[in-house]
Amino acid sequence: MHSVKHTNILLVDDDRNFLRVLTYHVQQFGFHATPVSSGKEALDRLSSEKLDLVVTDLKMPEMDGLQLLTAIRQLSPPLPVIVLTAHGSIDKAVEAIKLGASDFLTKPFEKEEMRQTILNALKMKDLIEENEVLARAVGKKFEFDSLVGSSKKLRDVLEMGEQLAEVDTTVLILGESGTGKELFARALHFNGPRRNRPFVVVNCGAIPETLIESELFGYRKGAFTGAASDKKGKFETADGGTVLLDEVAELPLNMQVRLLRVLQQKEIDVVGDPHPKKVDVRIVAATNQDLQALISEGKFREDLYYRLSVAPLVLPPLRERREDIPLLLHHFLEKLCLRFGKEVDVQPDVMSELQSYDWPGNVRELENIVERMIVFNRTGTIGMADVPPHLVRANRSFGFGNVVMKLPEDGFSLEELEKNLLYEALRRHSWNQSQAARYLGITRNTLIYRMQKFGLKEERS
Repeated sequence: MHSVKHTNILLVDDDRNFLRVLTYHVQQFGFHATPVSSGKEALDRLSSEKLDLVVTDLKMPEMDGLQLLTAIRQLSPPLPVIVLTAHGSIDKAVEAIKLGASDFLTKPFEKEEMRQTILNALKMKDLIEENEVLARAVGKKFEFDSLVGSSKKLRDVLEMGEQLAEVDTTVLILGESGTGKELFARALHFNGPRRNRPFVVVNCGAIPETLIESELFGYRKGAFTGAASDKKGKFETADGGTVLLDEVAELPLNMQVRLLRVLQQKEIDVVGDPHPKKVDVRIVAATNQDLQALISEGKFREDLYYRLSVAPLVLPPLRERREDIPLLLHHFLEKLCLRFGKEVDVQPDVMSELQSYDWPGNVRELENIVERMIVFNRTGTIGMADVPPHLVRANRSFGFGNVVMKLPEDGFSLEELEKNLLYEALRRHSWNQSQAARYLGITRNTLIYRMQKFGLKEERS
């Protein structure tokens, strides 16, 4: 909000007597006035001073008010401009508004009318600046750098995302539940050319099949019983922006056909309207299901799949980027401690425990677990006693390298395990003994000895 005392208003008029009156009134309103008598002087002040508002006469020699307004819009687009026009020159005032003037005053005008017009212009300037701050904050929140992790798998996907954000093409985001598909879709939108237009999320699995047509495409008044007025659908609401079709695999087949038309023709059929309506939207689809498997089962259209998967992105599950878990943990600690007004640190053995867990719910599950541990912690340090029982290593799995194994509670045969490992290594390398030995980190002679020990022989078809 502007402080009246520090608001600097540039006054431009070639009539020096009127300019003195104008300056007096502006100072009486409590503002700082900077009077100049030509457009050239105004532009000099614009480049050398911080100005909050310009009030200029339209009719001036050399550079008139419209020329000055055009120059201001090029040099400082957000700066509000009020134009002064003589009675009978309304057409010029209208032209000024079209060129970007905030408002106009017709001479002669009352002192109070001038004060209110200035206050309105400054208020609008404040609102625009606040919106820009909010837009930058939203944009920063959804920058690709805000997606926490330094693993190669994640950075590779983020690099692709940054490239796709600037290209107005359809994107298909694949990934397990909780991997951050919606967050990634928002980053695509808020880092692309449509960032200042709507971002509309459609959860395809949450809308009843009987309502999905009207939810997506809208309806006209009287289209069916209960349609008392027109209603915009999600695509029309998002016009100019982005639609995220979350869980797109849940769309019924008849709606898949309709979606295909949106992708191909860029138009929708509003319920109750005989004429198709053009829409300009970017479509981002997301799913945790295997669409190709659904195609083979006849549950997803192959032509729609190819339309959606122009640029497919696969978000890696958390178990495939375990090195990101410490970064994510500290990120959630900072965020949640601020939210709950707590200061909490984590013991090293807890970190090790979290990195060993498979995280079937991925990043979302990790955040929920961290929140739970913070909420119930009373000591200021999260230890093993705070870790939920189902995460504890003894009750689940152990790992070495990239191998994670489930330990059955009733025991198992170590020799049977070794035999199965040897068999899988040989089978993977088409029974090439040298390659299988290198894969297992043993010599070929050792491998042959153990093959003889377990009676392993190449299977011939």
